[in-house]
Amino acid sequence: MIVSTKFQGDSTRIGWIQHDSYGEALHIIIDFASDKHREAETVIDIRTELSDLRDELRVKGFDHRTLQWLHDSMAAAFRMDYCLNADLFTHATANPHAPPEIINLWFDFLRKELERVFTHHLELPRLILTVASYPNPNPKGSDAEDEIYDLTRQLYPNLKHFQLE
Repeated sequence: MIVSTKFQGDSTRIGWIQHDSYGEALHIIIDFASDKHREAETVIDIRTELSDLRDELRVKGFDHRTLQWLHDSMAAAFRMDYCLNADLFTHATANPHAPPEIINLWFDFLRKELERVFTHHLELPRLILTVASYPNPNPKGSDAEDEIYDLTRQLYPNLKHFQLE
């Protein structure tokens, strides 16, 4: 995770807390994509090359950089809600400013955000698994990374986005 300010009033303190929980957040993203992909596979009764690679991700791991853009955009969206709409979190926990509570709030937000995005972008699990399974310079992974980048620009227009080259 790259800790930087993505909007006026962003919190690098919360960004560093998210940074320290980056690995666990990536597993939430991969688990979400794997579960949705498995469900689709069951419905259509077809296994693909991506199905086999998906099952290997937990064993062999993956290059975290392929999902960094998606993670960092969702992390910034959480910070935007947390910093600009702090009242949303005051009833969720006794002390919403303690690091362990922020991590719990962040992970809850991440799971809900993945579901929210998925309802409008059914391709999200496939894109996530493709970038994790076919890391750069593989064209399959690079093309999926480009799609995720474009998707995050659409989903989070109020965040500062860096231009990919």
